[in-house]
Amino acid sequence: MTDNTNDRRNELCSRFRQSLSGDASSTQYFDEDDLIEIFDYAGDLNDDYLRMEVLLCGARYYPDSAALRQRRALLYYTFGEDLTTKYLQDNAGQRGLLWDVTRVRNANPMGKEAVEALDRMLEEYSEFDDEEVIQLVDLASSLGQTDWLLSRMKQLRKHVTYLPTLLYEIAVQLEIDQRYDEAINLLEQLTDLEPYNEQYWFMLAQEYDLNDNTSGALQALDLALAILPGDKAMRFYHSRLLARDAATRQQSIDSLKRLVAEYPDDIDISRFLAALSIESSTEGNEDRARELAIKVLNDCYSRNKGNRKLASDLLAIDGAPVYTLIPEVDKAEPPTDINGWISWAAELEALGAYNKAVAILRYCEAKLGYKHPSINEALIIDYFMMQDFKSVCASFESRTVGASSATPDVAALVFVIYAISLAKLKRKKEAAEFSNMILKLIVDDGPDDITYALRRLGAGLVLTDIVDRCTTRRRTDWQSYDPLGVWSNS
Repeated sequence: MTDNTNDRRNELCSRFRQSLSGDASSTQYFDEDDLIEIFDYAGDLNDDYLRMEVLLCGARYYPDSAALRQRRALLYYTFGEDLTTKYLQDNAGQRGLLWDVTRVRNANPMGKEAVEALDRMLEEYSEFDDEEVIQLVDLASSLGQTDWLLSRMKQLRKHVTYLPTLLYEIAVQLEIDQRYDEAINLLEQLTDLEPYNEQYWFMLAQEYDLNDNTSGALQALDLALAILPGDKAMRFYHSRLLARDAATRQQSIDSLKRLVAEYPDDIDISRFLAALSIESSTEGNEDRARELAIKVLNDCYSRNKGNRKLASDLLAIDGAPVYTLIPEVDKAEPPTDINGWISWAAELEALGAYNKAVAILRYCEAKLGYKHPSINEALIIDYFMMQDFKSVCASFESRTVGASSATPDVAALVFVIYAISLAKLKRKKEAAEFSNMILKLIVDDGPDDITYALRRLGAGLVLTDIVDRCTTRRRTDWQSYDPLGVWSNS
């Protein structure tokens, strides 16, 4: 579909929406072809409201329109089988490809019956317009008959009024099915047919990328950008592809800098440039790379105050004070519940910024006004990763209010962490007693999920080892003791 066609459809939809508002422009005239085009485009946009309004308008001004009656069947199908069945029963004598598409969808034939139903439509109707092509391809795919489309490609080509629509729709379905080689074949045909349509080249680039062909993706993108050099989405995608190779990484950074200068409020571009800058820094220029990342993130954050993703990135690289960022996020994008706060902290944990995760959890705790077990368990794990064993024990031993939402694996890990922390603090008697108590839970064959989680984690070996080291004269360097392998790379 050309840009001019989409522009005209957008203008049509815009005028029609305006006509629904009840103002003076509601007297605008829409002929039958206009309404059909608006309905079909609204389907591309998944706008059922607009499709419904088109049909109501059509029923008033063009009650005898066969094309609009067919499209009513398409809309009913989105609302369920009961409505569709009743409508089809009331219109049993109606003929047309879209009627048959709806009937076959409603019958949902399988295997050989599905192939026969599709073949009948191919034999009965000699010409398919764009909407009919879209609906037929969607029907075949929903019946598990994408191969039917490919095997009947020669016949389908003869039926369609606009071949690019057929190639595009089948290529989309092949991508969904992860059949990238076949999708690429169709998209290459599509770009041969319309070599000046940048969107087809862009789609081909994405398909090459999905098929692990980065060089092919870059070549297709170069052609797309030659047609529309200023396109933001294509330029950003091009930069991301360049970032994968060390030889072109600086080229990617330079391209991203230009994009950030043009679109300083774009969160994804700014975050990607900041991350790439730090990741690709070399010995001697780490500080400069970090300064660039902080500047880019802060500039974008100033335009998106309180954005959680940007705040997390800034927290991870000490780019802004914790005491300002967390309250700003809480004001603009507050997590909806305790698990939301834990998830935000987990974003920082994934970046190795456990101290910032602790700050988030402690802020939530202060906001609640009491210690919640789920927050407490998350804190215990973070303190352990920071090797703050005193805080681990203090948190474990503190009184909490409410029920924990932690998974059995998390609960089991917390038990093991507490035992290790006791031992590291030379509280050997308590470590041995606690470990023995947990070991008894492991031995029992009860229905407790935590019991099974402890077994899966191999907790029995760790706890037995702690008991042995704490109750014998066996010498242990508790400072380097790391049975979970948490700090082995430190």
